[in-house]
Amino acid sequence: MNAKQMPILVKTDPPRNLFGSGALLGVALPLSIYLSIALIILGLDKFHYILAGGNKFATFPNALTHWGVSLSYLTLVLLHLIWLLGTPYSYLPTRFSDILKRAGIFLLLAWIAYPLGNDIYLYLHFGLMNLSRVDPFTIPAGEFISSLTPFVDWKQTSTYGPISQLLFSISAAAIALHPILAVYLFKSICALTHLVNSYLIWKILPPLQRGKIATAYLLCPLLLVEQVGSAHVDVFVNTCVLVLAMCLLKQRYTAAFLAVWGGFLAKTVPIIWMPLLGLFLIRQQRWKQLAIALLSSLLIVAFLSLTVLPDIQSWRSLLNPGVVGQYQSSIPALLRASFETLQIFVPGFLLLSDQKQVLLQVARYGMLVFATFYAWTVLHLFRKPTYSAITLLEAIGWVTLVLMLYSTSWLMPWYVSVLLAIAAVIPTAKVFGLTTLMFMVSSSAMYGLQGDAGLRSLVTLGLPTLGLIAGSKLFATQIVKAKPEQERGKGRRVKDG
Repeated sequence: MNAKQMPILVKTDPPRNLFGSGALLGVALPLSIYLSIALIILGLDKFHYILAGGNKFATFPNALTHWGVSLSYLTLVLLHLIWLLGTPYSYLPTRFSDILKRAGIFLLLAWIAYPLGNDIYLYLHFGLMNLSRVDPFTIPAGEFISSLTPFVDWKQTSTYGPISQLLFSISAAAIALHPILAVYLFKSICALTHLVNSYLIWKILPPLQRGKIATAYLLCPLLLVEQVGSAHVDVFVNTCVLVLAMCLLKQRYTAAFLAVWGGFLAKTVPIIWMPLLGLFLIRQQRWKQLAIALLSSLLIVAFLSLTVLPDIQSWRSLLNPGVVGQYQSSIPALLRASFETLQIFVPGFLLLSDQKQVLLQVARYGMLVFATFYAWTVLHLFRKPTYSAITLLEAIGWVTLVLMLYSTSWLMPWYVSVLLAIAAVIPTAKVFGLTTLMFMVSSSAMYGLQGDAGLRSLVTLGLPTLGLIAGSKLFATQIVKAKPEQERGKGRRVKDG
């Protein structure tokens, strides 16, 4: 065996930073145990209380539970952020199983924890509708009576696609034994999917980056709480994001289109990625792959139209029309809170009917902002001298982030999770990564700020916006400083030559 064939042995040392293993084991683990137990008690008490005929209450029944859960959750997110920023890329586990051994206890605690909100009951309610052959895309959830009806807050038609509906139905089949068994069956599916997602990141990234980032993703408190603990369907969208990234990097563009379709059939957001992917193939002059992708898309649309989505009303249900006129953690929500404050000091400042019109108009302007940014992104796609798969993934991330932060009227704490998957596979996109991390922190603070809609909206939008501004200036400065160093290096090489 010659020198070129000799395997390279890399000694893998643990991260040498103050907030590494010590913070995880000394602070994060007790907090995680507390949070898991608190959510179990809260969830089961709420389940039996409503089952006995009690009135539904908000996410938290009292201030003690509210602050205990929300502060422990936020603290875990901040500890995770400190660990992520302080751990060098020299942290190189040799196998994915090494990561799993370290993270297993946190994943188990997230699986044991009972879901924080009521979405899990809505999922299972839709599953019962499917099992009863009632169309959830045309029949509102409020018009179907099941054993879970008292737990369901959302009375509209389903916004979740056929893939999610299939998983809802599989889990709902266990309700005949016990509803809680069905809850944990669906949570098991989500936990396994989160594991798969972490492994996909491990496979996508090069050896120097994958250990740290795969660990950070697997242990991310927001993902563990929202995608495993509360079992939100966004975990399946993340899978499609990662499969999309893998296909793009391997130039399997037809499969990339199918990955986007898979995401759309789980939840609506990936629909905005399809035009960018199609235009990318045009730019790359991949005419054969584009033709196959378009033909496949037409066949998918035809199949869905003949089966589960037979009319316009069914397709429209996927666009979440039920949130029109509702505002949370968004620019319209911040404006509405400002109106309510002004009414205290200036009674009759603006009639309620006029307020509604103003808010609807602001929401429309938000969509105009998104459309403008999307058009700019498309223009950039064709004008930039080089445009790689990594650049496309970053563009997908930015249009999704702009939609959520500045154009969506209704924003929930788990929406940011899809951005975390995108950021994980493009670690060189530092501004996008920093903005996403700040969005993660502000999203985790939503629970603690439930009592103040204005402050919640301000923090949710303001922190990532500050991260965007600071990151743009910080990394731009680093690039400017790096250029003279590169020029001096070239000069020295020429002189030596």
